[in-house]
Amino acid sequence: MTAAVQAGHPPPSASRLVLSAPLRLLLRRTGGLALVLALALALLQAAITLFAIPPYLMPGPAAILAALADNAGSIAHGTCFTILCTLAGLAVSSVISLAGAALFVALAPVRQAFMPLLLVLRTVPLIAVAPLLIELLGRGAGNSIAIVAFLTFFQIMLAVEKGLRAPTTSRLELMLVCGAGFWQTLWLLRLPSALPFLFTGLRIAASSAILCAMFAEFLSGAPGLGEQIIDAFSTQDFARMWALVIVGTSVSYLFLTATMVIEKITAREDG
Repeated sequence: MTAAVQAGHPPPSASRLVLSAPLRLLLRRTGGLALVLALALALLQAAITLFAIPPYLMPGPAAILAALADNAGSIAHGTCFTILCTLAGLAVSSVISLAGAALFVALAPVRQAFMPLLLVLRTVPLIAVAPLLIELLGRGAGNSIAIVAFLTFFQIMLAVEKGLRAPTTSRLELMLVCGAGFWQTLWLLRLPSALPFLFTGLRIAASSAILCAMFAEFLSGAPGLGEQIIDAFSTQDFARMWALVIVGTSVSYLFLTATMVIEKITAREDG
Protein backbone atom coordinates (compact mmCIF):
# COMPACT_ATOMS: atom_id res chain seq x y z
CA MET A 1 0.00 0.00 0.00
CA THR A 2 1.22 3.48 -0.84
CA ALA A 3 1.53 6.29 1.64
CA ALA A 4 -1.48 7.98 0.08
CA VAL A 5 -3.63 4.89 0.59
CA GLN A 6 -2.33 4.43 4.13
CA ALA A 7 -3.25 8.03 4.90
CA GLY A 8 -6.76 7.40 3.65
CA HIS A 9 -6.38 9.28 0.36
CA PRO A 10 -7.11 7.46 -2.92
CA PRO A 11 -4.27 7.30 -5.44
CA PRO A 12 -4.51 9.68 -8.39
CA SER A 13 -6.34 8.21 -11.34
CA ALA A 14 -4.55 7.29 -14.54
CA SER A 15 -6.38 10.01 -16.45
CA ARG A 16 -5.15 12.68 -14.04
CA LEU A 17 -1.59 11.38 -14.38
CA VAL A 18 -1.87 11.47 -18.16
CA LEU A 19 -3.26 15.00 -18.26
CA SER A 20 -0.93 16.59 -15.72
CA ALA A 21 2.00 17.21 -18.06
CA PRO A 22 -0.17 18.40 -21.00
CA LEU A 23 -2.01 20.79 -18.69
CA ARG A 24 1.28 22.18 -17.43
CA LEU A 25 2.39 22.72 -21.01
CA LEU A 26 -0.91 24.40 -21.89
CA LEU A 27 -0.81 26.72 -18.88
CA ARG A 28 2.85 27.58 -19.42
CA ARG A 29 2.41 28.48 -23.08
CA THR A 30 -0.88 30.32 -22.52
CA GLY A 31 0.68 32.31 -19.71
CA GLY A 32 3.68 33.07 -21.89
CA LEU A 33 1.40 34.35 -24.65
CA ALA A 34 -0.46 36.63 -22.22
CA LEU A 35 2.85 37.98 -20.90
CA VAL A 36 4.21 38.64 -24.41
CA LEU A 37 1.01 40.42 -25.47
CA ALA A 38 1.03 42.59 -22.36
CA LEU A 39 4.69 43.47 -22.92
CA ALA A 40 4.10 44.24 -26.61
CA LEU A 41 1.19 46.57 -25.81
CA ALA A 42 3.27 48.32 -23.14
CA LEU A 43 6.15 48.81 -25.59
CA LEU A 44 3.71 50.07 -28.21
CA GLN A 45 2.31 52.66 -25.82
CA ALA A 46 5.85 53.74 -24.87
CA ALA A 47 6.83 54.11 -28.55
CA ILE A 48 3.69 56.12 -29.34
CA THR A 49 4.36 58.45 -26.42
CA LEU A 50 8.09 58.79 -27.07
CA PHE A 51 7.84 59.47 -30.81
CA ALA A 52 4.46 61.27 -30.69
CA ILE A 53 2.93 58.97 -33.30
CA PRO A 54 -0.54 60.25 -34.30
CA PRO A 55 -3.49 57.90 -33.67
CA TYR A 56 -4.47 57.79 -37.33
CA LEU A 57 -1.11 56.15 -38.10
CA MET A 58 -0.80 53.84 -35.09
CA PRO A 59 -3.64 53.52 -32.58
CA GLY A 60 -2.70 52.98 -28.96
CA PRO A 61 -3.38 49.89 -26.89
CA ALA A 62 -6.51 51.43 -25.37
CA ALA A 63 -8.02 52.06 -28.81
CA ILE A 64 -7.07 48.54 -29.99
CA LEU A 65 -8.62 46.90 -26.95
CA ALA A 66 -11.73 49.08 -27.31
CA ALA A 67 -12.05 48.01 -30.96
CA LEU A 68 -11.65 44.40 -29.89
CA ALA A 69 -14.50 44.78 -27.39
CA ASP A 70 -16.76 46.73 -29.77
CA ASN A 71 -16.37 44.15 -32.54
CA ALA A 72 -16.22 41.04 -30.34
CA GLY A 73 -19.16 39.35 -32.08
CA SER A 74 -17.90 39.70 -35.65
CA ILE A 75 -14.34 38.88 -34.64
CA ALA A 76 -15.50 35.74 -32.83
CA HIS A 77 -17.50 34.68 -35.90
CA GLY A 78 -14.53 35.24 -38.20
CA THR A 79 -12.20 33.42 -35.80
CA CYS A 80 -14.49 30.37 -35.67
CA PHE A 81 -14.71 30.31 -39.47
CA THR A 82 -10.93 30.49 -39.85
CA ILE A 83 -10.31 27.82 -37.21
CA LEU A 84 -12.86 25.41 -38.69
CA CYS A 85 -11.41 25.85 -42.19
CA THR A 86 -7.91 25.27 -40.81
CA LEU A 87 -8.94 22.11 -38.96
CA ALA A 88 -10.71 20.77 -42.04
CA GLY A 89 -7.72 21.62 -44.25
CA LEU A 90 -5.30 19.88 -41.89
CA ALA A 91 -7.58 16.84 -41.71
CA VAL A 92 -7.71 16.59 -45.51
CA SER A 93 -3.96 17.14 -45.69
CA SER A 94 -3.29 14.44 -43.07
CA VAL A 95 -5.45 11.84 -44.84
CA ILE A 96 -3.83 12.53 -48.21
CA SER A 97 -0.39 12.53 -46.59
CA LEU A 98 -0.94 9.15 -44.94
CA ALA A 99 -2.23 7.62 -48.18
CA GLY A 100 0.56 9.15 -50.26
CA ALA A 101 3.31 8.15 -47.83
CA ALA A 102 1.99 4.58 -47.62
CA LEU A 103 1.93 4.39 -51.42
CA PHE A 104 5.49 5.71 -51.63
CA VAL A 105 6.70 3.14 -49.11
CA ALA A 106 4.87 0.32 -50.88
CA LEU A 107 5.92 1.21 -54.42
CA ALA A 108 9.36 2.76 -54.90
CA PRO A 109 8.77 3.44 -58.64
CA VAL A 110 5.71 5.53 -57.76
CA ARG A 111 7.82 7.63 -55.40
CA GLN A 112 10.51 8.10 -58.02
CA ALA A 113 7.90 9.19 -60.55
CA PHE A 114 5.82 11.55 -58.41
CA MET A 115 8.25 13.06 -55.89
CA PRO A 116 9.79 15.46 -58.47
CA LEU A 117 6.26 16.56 -59.41
CA LEU A 118 5.41 17.20 -55.76
CA LEU A 119 8.62 19.20 -55.34
CA VAL A 120 7.66 21.34 -58.33
CA LEU A 121 4.13 21.88 -57.01
CA ARG A 122 5.56 22.84 -53.61
CA THR A 123 7.53 25.68 -55.19
CA VAL A 124 4.65 27.09 -57.24
CA PRO A 125 3.57 30.46 -55.75
CA LEU A 126 0.09 30.22 -54.29
CA ILE A 127 -0.95 33.45 -55.96
CA ALA A 128 -0.57 31.64 -59.30
CA VAL A 129 -3.01 28.82 -58.46
CA ALA A 130 -5.39 30.78 -56.22
CA PRO A 131 -7.58 32.05 -59.12
CA LEU A 132 -8.02 28.46 -60.34
CA LEU A 133 -8.98 27.26 -56.86
CA ILE A 134 -11.44 30.12 -56.48
CA GLU A 135 -12.97 29.31 -59.86
CA LEU A 136 -13.32 25.62 -58.99
CA LEU A 137 -14.32 25.87 -55.32
CA GLY A 138 -15.91 29.30 -55.04
CA ARG A 139 -15.24 31.94 -52.42
CA GLY A 140 -16.49 30.06 -49.37
CA ALA A 141 -15.02 27.59 -46.94
CA GLY A 142 -14.04 25.08 -49.64
CA ASN A 143 -11.43 27.42 -51.07
CA SER A 144 -9.85 28.06 -47.66
CA ILE A 145 -9.78 24.34 -46.85
CA ALA A 146 -8.16 23.54 -50.19
CA ILE A 147 -5.45 26.18 -49.78
CA VAL A 148 -4.62 25.04 -46.23
CA ALA A 149 -4.40 21.43 -47.44
CA PHE A 150 -2.30 22.46 -50.45
CA LEU A 151 0.20 24.41 -48.36
CA THR A 152 0.57 21.87 -45.53
CA PHE A 153 0.38 18.57 -47.42
CA PHE A 154 4.02 18.28 -48.46
CA GLN A 155 5.65 18.79 -45.07
CA ILE A 156 3.21 16.43 -43.34
CA MET A 157 3.70 13.74 -45.99
CA LEU A 158 7.50 13.89 -45.73
CA ALA A 159 7.28 13.50 -41.95
CA VAL A 160 4.83 10.58 -42.21
CA GLU A 161 6.92 8.83 -44.85
CA LYS A 162 9.97 9.08 -42.61
CA GLY A 163 7.93 7.59 -39.78
CA LEU A 164 6.68 4.72 -41.93
CA ARG A 165 10.30 3.87 -42.74
CA ALA A 166 11.38 4.17 -39.08
CA PRO A 167 10.93 0.51 -37.98
CA THR A 168 14.21 -1.36 -37.86
CA THR A 169 15.04 -4.22 -40.22
CA SER A 170 14.81 -6.75 -37.40
CA ARG A 171 11.25 -5.70 -36.54
CA LEU A 172 10.20 -5.83 -40.18
CA GLU A 173 11.75 -9.29 -40.53
CA LEU A 174 9.91 -10.42 -37.40
CA MET A 175 6.59 -9.35 -38.95
CA LEU A 176 7.53 -11.26 -42.11
CA VAL A 177 8.39 -14.39 -40.13
CA CYS A 178 5.02 -14.16 -38.38
CA GLY A 179 3.32 -14.22 -41.77
CA ALA A 180 2.22 -10.58 -41.87
CA GLY A 181 1.74 -9.05 -45.31
CA PHE A 182 2.45 -5.47 -46.28
CA TRP A 183 -0.89 -4.09 -45.11
CA GLN A 184 -0.73 -5.91 -41.77
CA THR A 185 2.79 -4.64 -41.24
CA LEU A 186 1.65 -1.16 -42.18
CA TRP A 187 -1.23 -1.22 -39.71
CA LEU A 188 0.48 -3.00 -36.81
CA LEU A 189 4.04 -1.67 -37.06
CA ARG A 190 4.61 1.15 -39.51
CA LEU A 191 1.63 3.36 -38.59
CA PRO A 192 2.32 3.28 -34.82
CA SER A 193 5.95 4.11 -35.56
CA ALA A 194 4.84 7.00 -37.79
CA LEU A 195 2.54 8.60 -35.20
CA PRO A 196 5.25 10.76 -33.54
CA PHE A 197 6.44 11.84 -36.98
CA LEU A 198 2.86 12.73 -37.96
CA PHE A 199 2.64 15.03 -34.94
CA THR A 200 5.98 16.56 -35.87
CA GLY A 201 4.62 17.34 -39.33
CA LEU A 202 1.40 18.69 -37.85
CA ARG A 203 3.34 20.85 -35.41
CA ILE A 204 5.38 22.32 -38.26
CA ALA A 205 2.26 22.84 -40.36
CA ALA A 206 0.17 24.21 -37.48
CA SER A 207 2.54 27.12 -36.97
CA SER A 208 1.47 28.51 -40.35
CA ALA A 209 -1.88 26.81 -41.02
CA ILE A 210 -3.98 29.61 -39.52
CA LEU A 211 -2.01 32.17 -41.53
CA CYS A 212 -2.58 30.06 -44.67
CA ALA A 213 -6.33 30.15 -44.04
CA MET A 214 -6.21 33.90 -43.49
CA PHE A 215 -4.24 34.32 -46.72
CA ALA A 216 -6.90 32.30 -48.54
CA GLU A 217 -9.50 34.69 -47.13
CA PHE A 218 -7.44 37.66 -48.35
CA LEU A 219 -7.73 36.27 -51.87
CA SER A 220 -11.27 34.90 -51.89
CA GLY A 221 -13.12 37.19 -49.52
CA ALA A 222 -14.37 34.28 -47.40
CA PRO A 223 -15.85 35.55 -44.11
CA GLY A 224 -12.89 34.89 -41.81
CA LEU A 225 -10.22 36.87 -40.04
CA GLY A 226 -8.31 37.53 -43.26
CA GLU A 227 -11.30 39.15 -44.96
CA GLN A 228 -11.99 41.27 -41.88
CA ILE A 229 -8.39 42.51 -41.80
CA ILE A 230 -8.63 43.57 -45.45
CA ASP A 231 -11.97 45.26 -44.76
CA ALA A 232 -10.58 47.16 -41.75
CA PHE A 233 -7.52 48.25 -43.74
CA SER A 234 -9.59 49.43 -46.70
CA THR A 235 -11.75 51.58 -44.41
CA GLN A 236 -8.66 52.78 -42.48
CA ASP A 237 -10.07 51.41 -39.25
CA PHE A 238 -6.59 50.67 -37.96
CA ALA A 239 -7.65 50.01 -34.38
CA ARG A 240 -9.91 47.17 -35.53
CA MET A 241 -7.25 45.98 -37.97
CA TRP A 242 -4.64 45.66 -35.22
CA ALA A 243 -7.18 43.99 -32.94
CA LEU A 244 -7.75 41.41 -35.68
CA VAL A 245 -4.00 40.98 -36.19
CA ILE A 246 -3.54 40.30 -32.47
CA VAL A 247 -6.38 37.77 -32.51
CA GLY A 248 -5.00 36.07 -35.63
CA THR A 249 -1.46 35.72 -34.28
CA SER A 250 -2.76 34.59 -30.88
CA VAL A 251 -4.97 31.94 -32.48
CA SER A 252 -2.03 30.75 -34.59
CA TYR A 253 0.11 30.43 -31.45
CA LEU A 254 -2.64 28.61 -29.55
CA PHE A 255 -3.23 26.33 -32.53
CA LEU A 256 0.41 25.29 -32.40
CA THR A 257 0.08 24.85 -28.64
CA ALA A 258 -2.94 22.58 -29.13
CA THR A 259 -0.98 20.25 -31.41
CA MET A 260 1.82 20.07 -28.84
CA VAL A 261 -0.65 19.26 -26.05
CA ILE A 262 -2.38 16.55 -28.11
CA GLU A 263 1.01 15.10 -29.03
CA LYS A 264 2.02 14.94 -25.37
CA ILE A 265 -1.29 13.30 -24.37
CA THR A 266 -0.92 10.71 -27.13
CA ALA A 267 2.70 10.02 -26.21
CA ARG A 268 1.78 9.48 -22.56
CA GLU A 269 -1.07 7.15 -23.47
CA ASP A 270 1.18 5.14 -25.81
CA GLY A 271 3.81 4.95 -23.10
